[in-house]
Amino acid sequence: MDTQPNRRDVVRAHPLREALLRLIDRDGATTSTIAARELGESTGSCSFHLRRLEALGVIEPVPGAPGRVKPWRRARTEQATLNRELEDTAYASWLAAKTSDDEDFAFSAVVTLAAGELAELRARLHRVLHDFVGSEPTADSATPTAVIIRAFPLHDK
Repeated sequence: MDTQPNRRDVVRAHPLREALLRLIDRDGATTSTIAARELGESTGSCSFHLRRLEALGVIEPVPGAPGRVKPWRRARTEQATLNRELEDTAYASWLAAKTSDDEDFAFSAVVTLAAGELAELRARLHRVLHDFVGSEPTADSATPTAVIIRAFPLHDK
């Protein structure tokens, strides 16, 4: 049996690390100075825990920051993993609770695209979703709805 704690357990074990991640999730990025001011902690303590979160692969420095400023953001791979976990958990929960009357629209397809067509597909899908994002509900029964689109090239291995 594996006795090593996983990354999530290590993060959850320290309230300041959880608070730092909530701050990054809220603002997109933060520095130890901003975090210290927001969380009522010392910059040294925030800096230490930000570096620990980096060592765990949870966050990364924002590239191209000017001078001595060192902003941190969610690691791209960590954010993608977190997003997928949230999506999968929400979908599984909905499936478990759904009734036969609930509408469900899910499909997948493999298509062959020429150079540049993936970007065109992405742009078209963004335009379709843009018509719905931020629109005012037209009925009292309107419900927030997850729309998840994944389009990526398949590579031969």
